[in-house]
Amino acid sequence: MLRISNAPTVVSQVFAGTAVGWYSLPVGTALPVGPLVLVLVGVLVAYLAGMILNDVCDARVDATERPDRPIPSGRISLFIARFVGGSMLLIGVSMLAVASPATLPWAILLGACILAYDMLHTLSAGSFLLMASCRGLVPVIAAFAVSNNIDWSVLAWIAGAAFAFIAAVSIAARNEMTGFGSIARVAAWSLPVAACAPLGMWGALTIDPGGALLSSAVGAALFAAYAVVVGIRTASTRDSPRSVPMAVAMWIGAIPAIDAATCFILGSPTFGVLCLGLLVISRALRPRFAGS
Repeated sequence: MLRISNAPTVVSQVFAGTAVGWYSLPVGTALPVGPLVLVLVGVLVAYLAGMILNDVCDARVDATERPDRPIPSGRISLFIARFVGGSMLLIGVSMLAVASPATLPWAILLGACILAYDMLHTLSAGSFLLMASCRGLVPVIAAFAVSNNIDWSVLAWIAGAAFAFIAAVSIAARNEMTGFGSIARVAAWSLPVAACAPLGMWGALTIDPGGALLSSAVGAALFAAYAVVVGIRTASTRDSPRSVPMAVAMWIGAIPAIDAATCFILGSPTFGVLCLGLLVISRALRPRFAGS
């Protein structure tokens, strides 16, 4: 129910957003650890809450299409899932709201997007914009938790890339159990471009991280693009009805590599290495815990 194999990907987005905020601070400024911890825990709790509430809202549909899911199978009661999911969302958003005065409106917006997506995703094809907004808001909140004076040109690249990447994944996965159509294919082939967004930021904004960090960023971005292409090839096979869900897991699992590239370019190698560690953790969890 919690899709924990994807949870490391939201943590890596926090690190990428933190790198943006730290990049905006004067050189030598200490990183505010307290707000970072609040955002890390708050984002993770809000993500898990969103997964629970997603199953709550899908309970009626899952009773017909996926009766083995935890709620329709009776392993978890609808009441308990609704109570736990709602409570966790409130706790997570509250932690994000108090991380910094600047994070309050963004935290409320994230909570609203999570709820709106869970309630509307089976009713409207345009709900993918809400899912993409949820992911795009994570680095924004993390950046504002660290600094009030954000370099918007940098943040726009990072948040915009996160939004575009998840929007494309959502479109490609819209009918994941029925196949991989032409619209899904077009959306999927935009993913390698989004995966290389940190390199685009480096070229457009003339950021100079230094030779070693730039090489690390290029390697991380190219790995993400490669993983995405492997996912597209997996989705294109017709041998298994699970081919598209497997591809979706690969696409989402590439996010920490993209975030690592961002951190390296912005001069935060520690966060870059942590993102690569989260990439390994996500890939290790994927065979045991389905991400889609």
